Amino acid sequence: MPSLIAAATQSLAGFLFAGRLPKDEAAMRKAVEQGRRRANGDPPAGLYKQCAVEVRQVGEHKVFTVGPQGGGPVRGQVFYLPGGGYVNPPAGLHWMFVAKLVKTLNVVCTVLVYPLAPEHLCDEGIAFAATAYRRLESEQGSKKLLVMGDSAGGGLALAMLQQTKATPAGLVLDAPWLDAAACDPSQVELERHDWLLNRFSLRTWGRWWAGPDRDLRDPLVSPLFGDLSGLPPTLLLCGSADILVADARRLAAAAPDKVRYIEEEGMMHVYPMVPFFPEARRAWVEIERFADQVLGKAG
Repeated sequence: MPSLIAAATQSLAGFLFAGRLPKDEAAMRKAVEQGRRRANGDPPAGLYKQCAVEVRQVGEHKVFTVGPQGGGPVRGQVFYLPGGGYVNPPAGLHWMFVAKLVKTLNVVCTVLVYPLAPEHLCDEGIAFAATAYRRLESEQGSKKLLVMGDSAGGGLALAMLQQTKATPAGLVLDAPWLDAAACDPSQVELERHDWLLNRFSLRTWGRWWAGPDRDLRDPLVSPLFGDLSGLPPTLLLCGSADILVADARRLAAAAPDKVRYIEEEGMMHVYPMVPFFPEARRAWVEIERFADQVLGKAG
């Protein structure tokens, strides 16, 4: 069972937002456009007070480097791909999560604001991520490099690793979206408990990301159906009240020797990002333990 504060928060969110997801593609496009007008994905001013932040423009897109203030030695690098359904840029919760990564793990984070659908397709997003990853790998090496992604960012992270055959020290996936077709039968029931995502939104965003000529089960769009043999050591987190738990369970079952899977009963999508949940604090214990294993203990 979820903690009292998590249960209360999720019940309130469900009451306020249930039934408000767009029900047709035109309404979905309008919602995406409105969201982008409110936020462009840049870090909030508060992040610059907590961390050292640099930005590099790569064509139309940005790559942020976020590290400890004052510099000093770090124990590794995190290559972080934020979620957003492949249609939305990073939100405030993502940047809060990045700041905690920097402080808690003593790392430098590279954060990509990658090309988004429907203006850009999956092959462009993967190519952008792969180029940035290879640059970081050439500068820092792979032994101290941890790849992380949540939701759509988790799907992009896995697709990028599959296409590049890269071997980072480890991979952390928080409620990754790995099947754009939302084809698991359990998702019919799961979406009844998920106030944030449903099969229609996933399939719509998935079609935008795939483009008109690519099947939704293509591994570029749905890396769950790609080659998992090269999967690095992986920490996988998800809540059981998340429609994407179907993806997490299938990945864990497909690669049990590579994946440490933690499922929190009754928890919402990307719950580790909500700092006041006790369940999020437990997730951070697991993230720290995993980082110790793959990067070495913090000095």
